[in-house]
Amino acid sequence: MTEADLMLLDGDPELVSDDLLQNFAWHQSGCFDEDEYRNAWRRLAYRVVQVLEDDPNIALAEGMMLARPLTWPEDERAALRAQLTDALRRAAGDEERWPALEALFQAAARLDESLTPWLRLVDTFPDEVVTYLAGSWASAVQCTTEGDYGYTLDWEDPTPGEEMREWLFRPALRDRLSEMDSEAAQDVYLQIDWFAEEFSTR
Repeated sequence: MTEADLMLLDGDPELVSDDLLQNFAWHQSGCFDEDEYRNAWRRLAYRVVQVLEDDPNIALAEGMMLARPLTWPEDERAALRAQLTDALRRAAGDEERWPALEALFQAAARLDESLTPWLRLVDTFPDEVVTYLAGSWASAVQCTTEGDYGYTLDWEDPTPGEEMREWLFRPALRDRLSEMDSEAAQDVYLQIDWFAEEFSTR
């Protein structure tokens, strides 16, 4: 990253190109000291979300946790939370954009270092979206030895895997899936039911 790039990143976020923003996000903290990196993320996070909507690459938000978002002013976090909520709702409302939900969801979870508030948002989505996400997440968690979720998500008490398994194994989700009149929902219901039983014996 050049000196000119660093000067642009230190200026008006609207003047930072998408390519430079992606370079910043992928570079993580190597070109900055700790405070500079945190402040850069505070300025640029809303632009990263804008890029994520068009280019749903999970890696774009990986650096956010290094910038310690729990230490950001609450008004900034609230604004970013609202932006991510709107982005997730837009993606949920367009079946062609459902694959973008994963990158947006993980970015949102990094902001709070918790899946739980964002899983509550998912609960408000239409049945078809919940079916899609539950099936995708069950498959992802099921394939790991410890039932983990999000290999670059890193927090404790509870861990991302524990939060995700709690959501997947809730009776409320399985009841909702079982009551849906779709083959896909029934398949996901059976998948989660089997996974819950299998995981309990690990």
